[in-house]
Amino acid sequence: MSEALRESPGVSDEYRNIGRRVPKFDAVHKVTGHLEFVGDRKLPRMLEIKILRSPHPHARITRIDTSKALAIPGVKAIITHEDAPSHPYGREFALPPEYMPRDNFVIPDKARYVGDVVAAVAATSADVAAQAVAAIEVEYEKLPASLDPFSAIKPNAAQIHDTVLWGEEADHLTGNVLRTIEMEVGDVGKGFAEADIVIENTFTVPKQQQSPMERRCIVVDPLPDGRLEVWCTTQSIHGLRHNLARALGIPYNRINVHQTFLGGAFGARLDMNVDEPIAALLAMKARQPVRLQLTREEDMMSTSRHPATVRLKTGVKRDGTLVAHQMEAHVDTGAYACSGEWVTKCMGGWFMSMYRVPNQKFTGHVIYTNTPPAAGFRGFGNPQANVPVESHMDILAEKLGMDAVDLRLRNYIREGDVYYAQGPNVIDHVKSCGVEEILTSGAKRIGWERRAEFARQGDKKIRKGIGLGRAFHTSGCGQANEVSDILEYAGSIVKINEDGTASLTTALIDMGTGNLMGHAQIVAEVLGLRAEDVVVTNTDTDSSPYDVVTHASRSTYVSGMVAKLAAEKVRDILIGMAARVLETEPENVVLGGGRASVLDGSGASVTIEEVARTAQMRQWGTIMAEESKRAVTTASHFTCKFVEVSVDTETGHVTIDRVVAGSDVGQVINPVLVEGQIHGGAAQAFGYALLEEIQVDRETGRTLNPDYLNYKIFTSRDACRDFDVFFADTFEDTGPFGAKGIGESANNDGASAVVNAVANAIGVHILDLPLTPERVLRALGKL
Repeated sequence: MSEALRESPGVSDEYRNIGRRVPKFDAVHKVTGHLEFVGDRKLPRMLEIKILRSPHPHARITRIDTSKALAIPGVKAIITHEDAPSHPYGREFALPPEYMPRDNFVIPDKARYVGDVVAAVAATSADVAAQAVAAIEVEYEKLPASLDPFSAIKPNAAQIHDTVLWGEEADHLTGNVLRTIEMEVGDVGKGFAEADIVIENTFTVPKQQQSPMERRCIVVDPLPDGRLEVWCTTQSIHGLRHNLARALGIPYNRINVHQTFLGGAFGARLDMNVDEPIAALLAMKARQPVRLQLTREEDMMSTSRHPATVRLKTGVKRDGTLVAHQMEAHVDTGAYACSGEWVTKCMGGWFMSMYRVPNQKFTGHVIYTNTPPAAGFRGFGNPQANVPVESHMDILAEKLGMDAVDLRLRNYIREGDVYYAQGPNVIDHVKSCGVEEILTSGAKRIGWERRAEFARQGDKKIRKGIGLGRAFHTSGCGQANEVSDILEYAGSIVKINEDGTASLTTALIDMGTGNLMGHAQIVAEVLGLRAEDVVVTNTDTDSSPYDVVTHASRSTYVSGMVAKLAAEKVRDILIGMAARVLETEPENVVLGGGRASVLDGSGASVTIEEVARTAQMRQWGTIMAEESKRAVTTASHFTCKFVEVSVDTETGHVTIDRVVAGSDVGQVINPVLVEGQIHGGAAQAFGYALLEEIQVDRETGRTLNPDYLNYKIFTSRDACRDFDVFFADTFEDTGPFGAKGIGESANNDGASAVVNAVANAIGVHILDLPLTPERVLRALGKL
């Protein structure tokens, strides 16, 4: 245990909750079917919503007639662009309005991709609503479409958006480039001139779907006083209220968003889509509760990871010292901006913060296309940068005749070094670092020395390979500057109940990861209770303090720290009251094991329940406190994955045989939760490397595989059973009980490890993801 913790006032000298394998408190409710998701909610007189979507990738709506649809029995309300607000709105939850791109309309008068909204119907059943959608008559003026970023930036390409608002400032576009991001340190020209070896390659990384099990769903109940009660699959209840109010042009206090559990998200619910304001408008128009649940096809077309074409150039000295790094990325944001600029900024920051390179330059072009919009996805631009960088590290090691682990150890960013925590505007320094430990230990565990043998396998049908990918990510978005383009603060309320148990109120969303269980453990540790004694209450925007959003690996590091601070306030109140009961001074009292004990050796103590009941009987007041605080720093968490694969050289099929995953997450709050993050992140990364790509027809603009029959993901049947997870022995002073995040970086390194393992097996570095059997066979010269 850290000495810093031992010296904390009012805490016993051993952990009772931190580091324990405590099951998630919602686990039993989930497996027994008692946990209610948004789609389970049923309200009296509730209507079902269906959406009419554009069949064209780019078309202006010249006429729309809803009269036949309105005549169908059971149809209660229809909205088109003529009924919707005419002002554009922004979607992101973590950006202040002044920095948010606004190019979305609730219902636009011009479709910008196949699937864009044309009209929406609320009816007494989903079948009636679908019948009404089919009865709406629409005439379109077809427009030229740009279906990939390079055709979109040609001089004669049709303009997708004429104007984008950034806050209230209008940006009048002259092409389809939303923004170009540039970041530079040192002099890359000088760096490449000094390099002994320079390599340059172009990589493509695909459009990957987040694939949460739960489909997007919104329930809106319009109250008689004009207020809206909202339940939604969202990663932020306060962010949703903020954006929904601005989109509809109504006051915040007319919207109350309820906290719900999510059946996965991975960034798919990181912003407000068009569906939430559509549901709200129909509820207001029909004056009845409504539900909009997307079909799987609609959900898969609503968001994705940003695909990108990445050109990377790297220079190195013969001793393995990196001297120059230059990346240019063409990032496809789809039909709407959403988080395209932010993801691209972060991509540049992740690229420039992996290794100590004195001369670096990043150029990122954020480009509109007439394809379904991309948005946040676990890693937030990191995997798109990581695959090229980590591939280059292996290629350079081969050219230098140097071990790939040693090359990384020579150049990695370490304690004291500066890094970009969220693109160019959030800069911090590394305060704890376990990279050397996880790399050296991981190499031993995987049997790294076998890699040289695998490189000499000849013409075997099944070839083995071992690969390494390493990554980092920030925990949160905190910075010293209080005026920022990224919001980063949280709030918690902690209360002692009359029986000595505790309640925690936080607006943070649990996406299925169990982060709120970790918060309960933190609060219990501070108060000397068991984690089982702390209940996390279900709340809403009316009743809870603001918490920005579940993203950026911030749940434990930022929101968990604020919960700890609130609990410490309660601890001080509780100790003061216990001292009155025990007739001693507060500084003589310590909490632990559900009791308040005197430190004078007398053995005098009282249960926390007795203190709480005494406070009630004597009317000392409720033992509770709140904390709302912004984060002023971040913490970098580091990961690596060593992957062993088998490649069938006749079919091109790649099998994951073994995984060794090392992580520096500081003090582990709950190993079950962290291990779950690492396994899940690996599965998504392996799918990104081998299987997943949303395919858009380059002639019609239609998504070709918007279902799980045709869009393949890594499932439990594909998962590697030989999966070794271990943690670095580090402690982050700025985190709660020394903890850092893990959610993002668990995903960032896996694809790179697979790519490098396949290269070790077949002797060829494949630069385009995913590594489908066709691409593997083509690399082997068999196609």
